[in-house]
Amino acid sequence: MENVIVTFFDVESEAFQALAELKQKQFQRNDFVLSQVAIIKKENGKLVFKDGFDTGIKTRNDTLIGGLVGSLIGILGGPLGVLLGFGVGTSIGAITDIDDLEEESSLIAAVASRLQENDVAIVSVISDEYDAVYDELIGKFATETRRYEASVIQEEVDHAREVEKALQEQAREKIREERSAERKAKVQAYKERIRTEMEELKVRFKS
Repeated sequence: MENVIVTFFDVESEAFQALAELKQKQFQRNDFVLSQVAIIKKENGKLVFKDGFDTGIKTRNDTLIGGLVGSLIGILGGPLGVLLGFGVGTSIGAITDIDDLEEESSLIAAVASRLQENDVAIVSVISDEYDAVYDELIGKFATETRRYEASVIQEEVDHAREVEKALQEQAREKIREERSAERKAKVQAYKERIRTEMEELKVRFKS
């Protein structure tokens, strides 16, 4: 079974060191297979990709693996991400109502809650049979690691996209309603203006 692992680092440089060691170990051992590894960082309120590698190795969940990091960045950079505390101007620690239980079941919730300004994390896709090797390598760094089933994350990403579409549609509907109200107000103003001008003309002709 493939897992998605997110490891939060206390020290940014250690994340890059860990990435280099993971890449090296990937090509040194035949019994250690990573499909995709990426360092993500929260900069100016936005989630950005800093470094990583993709081995091109196909797994049972290859469709998910190929676009996981891109999907995560896209979701947290969109309207849903703004609601979760990402976006320029978002205060540090804006998300305070996501509890540990939600973090344990949601990769997006965990990233939104734990990744504060200038924090970094490594997101990896790895078969669970290699978890011990990963833990041994990461264990020497100051980190916090969470694991999720790849199939669960696939469903979460799909659901997040549906929520995002709903938010966008709500925003468009609100804009349409506001425009409609604004147009009605303008029409009424034109009516009043025309009525006033007509009354003024009547007075002039009578005089």
